[in-house]
Amino acid sequence: MPDSLGATVSFLSREAAAQIAGEPDVLTLVRFGTQRSAGEEGSPWLDTGLETLGETPPPVQCWRTNGPVQHTRMGRLIVHSSPGLAMIACEIERHDNPADAAETLYCDLVHTAERLGCPHLLRIWQYLPRINEPLGDEDRYMAYCAGRRQALNSLERHSDATLPAACLLGDNSSSILLYALVSEHPGSQVENPRQVSAFKYPPQYGRSSPSFSRALAVRWPDSHSQLYISGTASVVGHATRHDSIEAQTRETIANLESLLKAGHAQGAPRAETLGAINPMKVYVRRSGDYPTVRRILEENLPEEHPALYLKADVCRKDLLVEIEGVVSDDFSG
Repeated sequence: MPDSLGATVSFLSREAAAQIAGEPDVLTLVRFGTQRSAGEEGSPWLDTGLETLGETPPPVQCWRTNGPVQHTRMGRLIVHSSPGLAMIACEIERHDNPADAAETLYCDLVHTAERLGCPHLLRIWQYLPRINEPLGDEDRYMAYCAGRRQALNSLERHSDATLPAACLLGDNSSSILLYALVSEHPGSQVENPRQVSAFKYPPQYGRSSPSFSRALAVRWPDSHSQLYISGTASVVGHATRHDSIEAQTRETIANLESLLKAGHAQGAPRAETLGAINPMKVYVRRSGDYPTVRRILEENLPEEHPALYLKADVCRKDLLVEIEGVVSDDFSG
């Protein structure tokens, strides 16, 4: 890997990941199908707690940089950091009030990222138990969005134009998990012309609009570029489209293709097909829909394309599938 700021990401077998875990350029190793954990000091491992569909055992998502990487604890956070780049993880057990939990998570995240000299939030993953459960006049997802917005507003460091790419999924774990890629180098917001920006959603979706960009394009100093794609679903304008899993999957693909074109205009790698999203993660609400989602995606992807299928609840009850991933150009610069 070049001696310059940047990150690479790929799927590895569990055996291959274990073999490289001690190497100095390994930023984070993200596991699926294991018990949730933000990780431990001195270790690159992070466990999402998400149930996998299909492949057994599931692959590990491997993030690498130029190193050397330090794996430390800063307060409640686990920090995997190299000069100018870090992955920060945090787990919260008590989450009766998702708004308070989100506010705490984001304040801790932003303050820690700044202490590391990596103030730019590039990509955030969040897993919230019982995400669609009613909570007063809203649901737990809406409450979490309100707490996130409250934190960002109080910190006065992030405008809508600098929001990271993100996804927020639900599951049945006992804790909230957040992990985030942060950098000294900023990204460029990418929005989907087929969709209303999430941060401009009307009030029917909650007292605070979701605080994320549809994607974020990053051009590293060596001219290596990436596109971090947020969780993308069957939403056109601001409304959910279609009732069937087949139609929702095809609409999601159309949104991804639109994002790929918009990303290239912002400096992301040129991506002609869906196969440029590598690796890809696919979240499916109902396990029984997995064969249909996989079949449709495989019709649009190269053979043996690296895609990981996970069981998770999407942010709206009527959304059945969500897809996210990374597009990278040749890292040789």
